[in-house]
Amino acid sequence: MPRTANWPSREEWAAKAEHATRTQCFTWQRVSSDPDAWLSADELAEARSLAVAVIKATRTALTKAGRAAERSDLNAHGREAAETWDVNELNYCWKSITRMANSVDAAPEQAQRLADLSTQMIETRDEAAQAAEDKAVADAIARRNSDAGWAKELERRARFERGPQLTTITVHADGSSTVSDPEPYIEPRRH
Repeated sequence: MPRTANWPSREEWAAKAEHATRTQCFTWQRVSSDPDAWLSADELAEARSLAVAVIKATRTALTKAGRAAERSDLNAHGREAAETWDVNELNYCWKSITRMANSVDAAPEQAQRLADLSTQMIETRDEAAQAAEDKAVADAIARRNSDAGWAKELERRARFERGPQLTTITVHADGSSTVSDPEPYIEPRRH
């Protein structure tokens, strides 16, 4: 079934290139979510061992402060930090661990170093993500202002307006097959 849409002009379409590119995903989704990409192997190993040391000190301090019930949350963050390989989740776990450690003044130097490594990982990732987004915006602007980009957009619009197509593939007894030309899909009638 053919469809129609109120399409923007070529100029309007080209002018919206930056907005479309910047809003199609989060900036950080344009780069790797692997912590290995944003911290060296030594820094990552240091952070993981710091997390273990900070958790041990914090568990003891929580018990002494009469807040032993909070140990389960701390342990959960520690387990997740040890298992996760996603930058955002790891940052959340490390920040939660350091926040709890700071609340009972447990291993302050180690907690600060863990927080610094977490911040470094996020800042490095965010700088690379911003550069990737800026490049994507520049590419989109160039593509939308080119004749080839406009031709591709017109093809996309034509496919949309044409609507769904149905192609029939027939497999014959001898193993050969034939493919029909695309035909407009007609939705079956409901009774």
